[in-house]
Amino acid sequence: MDDRFDRARNFLYIHARLLERLLFQVEFEAAHPEAVGRLISAYQNPDGGLGHALESDLRCPESQPLFVEIGLEALQLAGLRDRSLSLSLCPFLESVSSPTGLVPFILESALRRPHASHMTQIGPPDLNPSAGICGLLHYQGVEHPWLSHATRSCCELLLQNPPREAHTLRSAARLVEYLPDRQMAEDLVERIAVALPEASFFIPHAPVTTYGLTPLHFATAPESRWRRLFTQDQIDGHLADLLDRQQEDGGWPISWDAPGPASRSEWRGRWTLEALSVLVAYGRIAVI
Repeated sequence: MDDRFDRARNFLYIHARLLERLLFQVEFEAAHPEAVGRLISAYQNPDGGLGHALESDLRCPESQPLFVEIGLEALQLAGLRDRSLSLSLCPFLESVSSPTGLVPFILESALRRPHASHMTQIGPPDLNPSAGICGLLHYQGVEHPWLSHATRSCCELLLQNPPREAHTLRSAARLVEYLPDRQMAEDLVERIAVALPEASFFIPHAPVTTYGLTPLHFATAPESRWRRLFTQDQIDGHLADLLDRQQEDGGWPISWDAPGPASRSEWRGRWTLEALSVLVAYGRIAVI
């Protein structure tokens, strides 16, 4: 009997942080998603943002826009709509936004604490993570002046000058999923479809030998709206490659230097859950 699922589950229970264990329990063990919401609330600071190393490469307690995206993503993955919690994040986002409404990836406070070696610069407000945050707040049904302004700015930028970087395009894809203006969403799908094949950090074909995003980071399940962007050979190749990269301990590896052992273990937990979810969705691993 194939024990891949069992080995991945054991890895998560042994090595993953509480967030990924809870998300695993919601997805595969019929746990109630409210526990995920309570946990994300525990990361919230008095300024309304989320902190405390919610993104494992940044070990700072201070609130970061990136942490807000990670927290909102967790709620969405759990299928939990918590409008009160989500709305309470908006004042922080507004306080760190530019006149366009966009927010930076991280703030200066992030680099005053231990962090991964690739996290070295404070960039300007950008579509990443702004577009993803906006999309995930729309999933929550939030209404806020900052959100309306930031959403308009994101849509205008994506229409005028689509990014050529895979992480930013994935952030844009999150906006497309939940944008209330569905005609605008369809227009943005076409912009993303044109930009993605040549985007930096995008790995269109297996095997994966360096860090980057693959078609499976976009088409996470066969029914995904993004599935049509990729050939069957692309999907099959990446599924086989992802399956092969499961390690003896049941988890999946990461391909960069984390700040330390705790961060590395947390990231492996997250990547293991992501890999398991995709492989189960495509029928390559059976749930046992």
